[in-house]
Amino acid sequence: MAKQEKNSGWKDYIDVVNDLKNDTASRVYLICGEEKYLVDKTIADMKKRWVSPGAESLDFYLKDQTNSEMPLDEFQSLVGSPPFMSKYRMTVIRNLGLWANRAPSSASEVEKWKAAISSIPEFSAVIFVEDKVDKRKKQLLEAVSGVGTLAEFSFQNEETLTKWIKSSFARKNIATSPICISSLISRTDSSMRMIESEVTKIMLYCENKGVKELNMDLLNRLSIPDVHASVFNMTDAIGNRQPGKALEILNDLITLKEAIPKIRLMLARHIRHLICAKEIGNAPEIASRLKVHPFVAKNLVSQSRGFTIAQLEKIYMLCFESDQWVKTGKMDDRTSMEVLLSACGQV
Repeated sequence: MAKQEKNSGWKDYIDVVNDLKNDTASRVYLICGEEKYLVDKTIADMKKRWVSPGAESLDFYLKDQTNSEMPLDEFQSLVGSPPFMSKYRMTVIRNLGLWANRAPSSASEVEKWKAAISSIPEFSAVIFVEDKVDKRKKQLLEAVSGVGTLAEFSFQNEETLTKWIKSSFARKNIATSPICISSLISRTDSSMRMIESEVTKIMLYCENKGVKELNMDLLNRLSIPDVHASVFNMTDAIGNRQPGKALEILNDLITLKEAIPKIRLMLARHIRHLICAKEIGNAPEIASRLKVHPFVAKNLVSQSRGFTIAQLEKIYMLCFESDQWVKTGKMDDRTSMEVLLSACGQV
């Protein structure tokens, strides 16, 4: 997979994979980032290498602290327990919060946690997994980097995902086209976990039916609907003053049994992103601030050029009003969406 742009002192997925292959991996990791699929895959790879088969119940421990704090003495007890049958006793702690919402408020507490992290025994492998990390918490980040590794697994770009999908199908001798792969990425919101699920489903079908090529007709029959592309095309139709085309796209989504409240929500979200894109104008910054893929950011910039800020704000307000029409009983879901799209075409 292609390397992402790295922060100083932080490794990416490829770095960590190479460390594991070369037997140069740290015993302590702090891993964060949007691509949870790669986080889970890395932990599974570490577990295979460090925990002996059959010893998982003894030498592997997973603790999720998302909804509660972990006392320091509990942490020390967890990481201080020696392995029974494995190279390391592996402890995975999710959302401990030291580098985010539960960072110690006093200097003395910071020092205690620094000391505890710095003195993790050599027989213990500890993986901290955080949804979010405040990189201003430098003292506690340095405590980890002093004995281990900081790693961030960001979303993979379209080129990387394309290669991954293409190679997955190629292993089963199934040919794919660029348009099918691009559509599959859009359908899954670029989530590697969802992509893997869809690719597996399609491959099983192709193997069972003897199919050797994936085309758009087959993809549309087997995979989840491409709602993102539909909303994008719907917005294009609105910008081109073609409310009839926008209504056709809505009908297609309804035929595919997509929930109308979801369609409205996604349209409103897309318009909000277009407003941001119009104001920022820079694709890399949009990708960073909105947490979207770079290719999505480029498409937002391109599409935003067809609207003024005033038009986008008006359409966004119409989405809100459409939701209120339903909640107050003035219209049903479908009628409210049809009226919304017709009104948007007049903005």
